[in-house]
Amino acid sequence: MRKVRADLHLHTCLSPCGDGEMRATAIVKQACQVGLDMIGICDHNSAENVSAVMKAGVREGLAVIPGIEVTSQEEVHILGLFRTERDLMHLQDMVYENLPGENDEQAFGPQLVVDEWDRVVGTNRKLLIGATTLTVEQIVEAIHRHRGLAIAAHIDRERFSLIGQLGFIPKGLELDALEVSRPSSAKRDYDYPMVTFSDAHLLEDIGKSPTCFVVEEPSFGEIEKALHCEGQRRIVTGKMEDLSLHILDIAENSISASAGRIVIRIDEDQANNLLTIEITDDGRGMDEETLKKALDPFFTTRTTRRVGLGLSLLAQAARQSDGKFDLSSVPDEGTTVKATFRLSHPDCKPMGDIGETIRTLVTAHPEIDFLYEHKKDNSTYRFDTRETDKK
Repeated sequence: MRKVRADLHLHTCLSPCGDGEMRATAIVKQACQVGLDMIGICDHNSAENVSAVMKAGVREGLAVIPGIEVTSQEEVHILGLFRTERDLMHLQDMVYENLPGENDEQAFGPQLVVDEWDRVVGTNRKLLIGATTLTVEQIVEAIHRHRGLAIAAHIDRERFSLIGQLGFIPKGLELDALEVSRPSSAKRDYDYPMVTFSDAHLLEDIGKSPTCFVVEEPSFGEIEKALHCEGQRRIVTGKMEDLSLHILDIAENSISASAGRIVIRIDEDQANNLLTIEITDDGRGMDEETLKKALDPFFTTRTTRRVGLGLSLLAQAARQSDGKFDLSSVPDEGTTVKATFRLSHPDCKPMGDIGETIRTLVTAHPEIDFLYEHKKDNSTYRFDTRETDKK
């Protein structure tokens, strides 16, 4: 398993409210720059720019999920995310058949169709800013009929949201998740999975409210399994909200570095107001030049993502809580990451579900030996897969 940072609600220049710079290559490059592993394109009532962004994503090594944001006759926005572009286009045909009106560029601006190199290849004349004649129930049913995921968009807003427009979630509505604009809104108790996405209409807003999925890879199928809590897959809203996610991220680095043994030690010393996290591996290590670059957020040895945020984010979290960060490594011997935090500091992040993180690592990587040791005041919990295998 690995942590995937996803922002699955982005608009392009096709949406009437989308900025003219929101074109395929520009969107993908911005997503890579802010450290996203996956994006979703969900323009208003149309999917004509999805293909261009998907092609740009392939070129840059970024996963792109095809999607659409449909406006119901009640003026509720519903996101549809799809396994394939073909499934999405079947839904677009239905939306177009039930979308009255023609766009007025003077009032609502141009609706630009672009190619994968950001060149304008046409315009869309339909009134994409308008509402379809489809009910919420019809839209959700159609999304599922075409093998998609149905997500109620930005339910914490007053306008164009399921709760804002209707005041409630209709009983029996088979949504796959609810989207909120702010991570704090995800704390509300709803009987649905909760995700946060940016709903970006500007380049600088891309990635501002991502959701972290713990999955095997950045793909539609894995996101679907995470929403349905299949296997060890899970959802974590917000931007690295807890330290257990940082630990997962660093452990992923160790796995990528061909480690056979990973040691994770946590020491919560309340008496001295100090939290220490230390992760050691026996992977291929780093030479002096690579070690100097390792904390640069725009440097990574990964081939699947251009931005390496794991070490720099943990270092930032430690320093923000009046702590320290140390990184040491020897080529062909391994790497040690050590971060300390002041427990009483207001910016010290919570530990989070560390037990689930360790379970995810051990289950997903049975070929690797893990030692997990957690000290808290006078008690110590220790788990070693080597000792478990002998039993």
